[in-house]
Amino acid sequence: MWIVIPALSLALVHIAGDNVAVVPDMAGNLGPSIIATTFVAYLICGTAVAGLSAWIGVTTGLELMVVVKRLFGCSGKKVLAGIILTICVPASALTGGYFAGWVLHSMSGLPHSVAVGICLYTFSLLAAGYGEEVLKISNYMALLLVPFLACASAQLEWSLPGAKVSLGAVDWPLVFALLGYNAGGMRPALVVEAGVHLAKKGYRAIGLAVLAKFIEGLITLLMAQIVLATGVQGPLALASAVDHVLGSAAGALFNVVLFCVLMNTMAPAMKVNACQISVLTGLAFWPALFLGATLIWLISFAGLRSILLTMSVTGLFMATFILYIAYFLHKNKQKKT
Repeated sequence: MWIVIPALSLALVHIAGDNVAVVPDMAGNLGPSIIATTFVAYLICGTAVAGLSAWIGVTTGLELMVVVKRLFGCSGKKVLAGIILTICVPASALTGGYFAGWVLHSMSGLPHSVAVGICLYTFSLLAAGYGEEVLKISNYMALLLVPFLACASAQLEWSLPGAKVSLGAVDWPLVFALLGYNAGGMRPALVVEAGVHLAKKGYRAIGLAVLAKFIEGLITLLMAQIVLATGVQGPLALASAVDHVLGSAAGALFNVVLFCVLMNTMAPAMKVNACQISVLTGLAFWPALFLGATLIWLISFAGLRSILLTMSVTGLFMATFILYIAYFLHKNKQKKT
């Protein structure tokens, strides 16, 4: 049982904008083919990246940034910072700009462009260490996502995907973009760090990371299926589906929960962006945070499809870099033995 509860906890920590917003909205656009796409992105590619990241942590006993710096020096650290930014900045633009802006718009009626600015300003303050109590409350509120999904799914009639899960139905650019979400930003670093803390358990820690990603994939498939069953469209298709199934009052509360999920993701993501910009430019934290927020604000108006296409390219770079680090460590280990 030691592996099940930590895996579920790690899976819930990983729930972010791609799970609650990107996949459900694309379910509304793509239809049943989103099932095959999500299956490949999370349960196959995502688990592989999570397993590799955990193996790096177990093998080295060090965090990802420290591993890269030791292997490749300061230049390697800058390369990793640049690769992380190519994923984390557009992902932040989707999660903290585009989608968080729509959630705030639906709750307040503010224009989307104004709501985006307010969201990013709020997330920047949280990243700088202000409003820690707000973030703690938000963490607890975000846990309500699970009972909302359970209640919504209980109200629907289900049918097995069957023939829908086939390689021919996979949207590969979307798979690579979701791979970018899985391989970029904080997720591999978090999995590596979890591997470090669980290194005493040996390779069972890798099983924990893989199981956590598998559970995350199943939860994401559930969200996609809820959207497909209700036939709603984006933006915020999951929120529309919950509103459709459980009523407007529950839908309004779900918007608050959804905003909390996005906020929990964005507060540390903005800090990651600022830290990586500092590594590349030498700027202090506040100027780097302002520069990162400005870039995210500008990119958030590029549109969902454009940002996802960008992430499909940069996601492959990050996944390849993690694969190269794992290969490099494996070769070094063979030489020592």
